[in-house]
Amino acid sequence: MSSRVPPTVSVVIPTYNQPDLLDEALRSVFAQTFRDFEVVVVDDGSTDDTPRRLRAWGDRVRVVRQPNGGVGAARNRGIDEARGRYVALLDHDDLWLPGKLAAQVEFMRRHPACCGVSVPYAFSTSPAVAHFDAGEVAGPDGIVQRPVREWIDGRPVAITSSVVLFDRERAAGLRYGTQRGAVEDVEFLFGLFARGPFGIAGDGVLAIYRIHPSNVSGEAEYFGAGLRYLRALEARGGLATGPAVTPEERRAFLDHLGRVAAMRYLHAGQRGRGLATYLREAPHQLRSRRLRFLAAYPVLLLAPTRVARQMERRS
Repeated sequence: MSSRVPPTVSVVIPTYNQPDLLDEALRSVFAQTFRDFEVVVVDDGSTDDTPRRLRAWGDRVRVVRQPNGGVGAARNRGIDEARGRYVALLDHDDLWLPGKLAAQVEFMRRHPACCGVSVPYAFSTSPAVAHFDAGEVAGPDGIVQRPVREWIDGRPVAITSSVVLFDRERAAGLRYGTQRGAVEDVEFLFGLFARGPFGIAGDGVLAIYRIHPSNVSGEAEYFGAGLRYLRALEARGGLATGPAVTPEERRAFLDHLGRVAAMRYLHAGQRGRGLATYLREAPHQLRSRRLRFLAAYPVLLLAPTRVARQMERRS
């Protein structure tokens, strides 16, 4: 591929101090059946041997280095560096199956009005089981009519940025949140959903979200800080609205996140933070008539942590 001709896809991978996981992620990229892509790795200030490990990939990988700013800032830098018509995001700890890019590019070519497309994905603990049924969330044409509602109802079509491919021009100006450890995906995805149709490509699992001890999204404060950030963003009109992101759905999503954050604090045994979240959320949950949650949570605060964990799994 000539360096003067932009690739069809720019693969953007933010990384920080996880060279073993990064190598595996890169191998999954270079195993793709679709080949017209560039790879941009944003090294977000790694302090280990990540730079040396990246050099071993030679000119197959374009490396951009910056002072540590967090995953949102690293994704934004990678998007700015991208040259492809489409941008496909991959976190350094996730994996793609070989047909992932081919399915997404083919979908976008068949649906030029779409802003972006996801794929069915699985968790590494059950790699053969898709986290959602594509037939339940999308129509026969693969278009997801209400992506935010699906998210609220437990079928998140883009729970991780590693499954998303989007049209770079249609997404121009959209940014990931840069507050560290604060659900940085939502701001970008809401903006993307608001700009046009969003689809699902592929019938089977095409990406793997890896579960491991350092998953940031498994930490209670990730949801708690994210909730506070998004509530403040919503209050100043900073969350997108459009045909696929109604104000009602946006509020319902934040209320859903509020319940998740409160329960995650209980799961982690952080009862003080859980109580503070509950008190801040009470007016929102009352407005949305989540009376069962409002009545049950004070009881759970007094219950053993194992009981709270069982309830969190059901929420």
